[in-house]
Amino acid sequence: MDVMLGGVATDIGATYWFLEMKDWIGELMGSPRQYRPMESWSWIDIMGRPIGQNKGSCVLSACLMCLEAQHRLAFERRHGSDTFPYAIPRETAADLLETCKKAGVWTRKEGANVGKVLEVMQRNGGAVAWHEEGLEHCKLQIKSWERLPSPSSSSLARIMRTEGPLIGSLDVVRADYYAPGWQTRVYTGGSGKKKAVGHALVCMEYRLDGELIRVVDNHNWQGPVRWISKTAFRSFTQIKVEPLDAGALGIEVSWRRRLLRMLWREETFWWRQRRTLNKVWNKHH
Repeated sequence: MDVMLGGVATDIGATYWFLEMKDWIGELMGSPRQYRPMESWSWIDIMGRPIGQNKGSCVLSACLMCLEAQHRLAFERRHGSDTFPYAIPRETAADLLETCKKAGVWTRKEGANVGKVLEVMQRNGGAVAWHEEGLEHCKLQIKSWERLPSPSSSSLARIMRTEGPLIGSLDVVRADYYAPGWQTRVYTGGSGKKKAVGHALVCMEYRLDGELIRVVDNHNWQGPVRWISKTAFRSFTQIKVEPLDAGALGIEVSWRRRLLRMLWREETFWWRQRRTLNKVWNKHH
């Protein structure tokens, strides 16, 4: 079942960094960091490219994409915007699929459970990510995760605002989920639960007005993105990470490096892909 949704403004990445600076100055002055309830929030600026699923591997794709976004957020909170140089490639998704098959965690018929997939990833030391300039690969590790079965709208908004993107799990009826005009509709849940199948995707944005969650799906390179009613979700999962050690990995994050990159418009393949997606997603908001 769907309802129509009109367009709204999206890109508030600059707002985030302004508020972070304000909180940082406040902490220096002895004031505790405050959570600001906001009617909407978006993490579109830190999302990487969607990792296409392979007929039932949506959970694996969602786990990998959310993990990359969480590492980018943790790293850039420490070192500044556009300093995270890694992205998870399709090859990592293919390797994870084979590993989950062998571990009995994934089957083509039943798919997989988010927690079980994260256990496999954590046990294997994380997910391999490629450096945007072709330097040595690294592994994006998982510190822990928490399943959120039925958070209130305000709690979910607080977690997304302060902790970043989440993995969302829901049951979808394909005939409803992909009904004509679905790109401009809000999915509110299936009309026939017996025909529903499990699905997982990345939640990157919320609107308290209407209790809406904007998600990145994993069917093609554009996602796509769409709005889903909070009530349609079964649960959410928060991945927790530790920021990568820039020094140990030889990542140059000095202000001089960032300034030179900005002045000379240094654009890597991954950077261009993320910016292209950002424009596409904002256009279809």
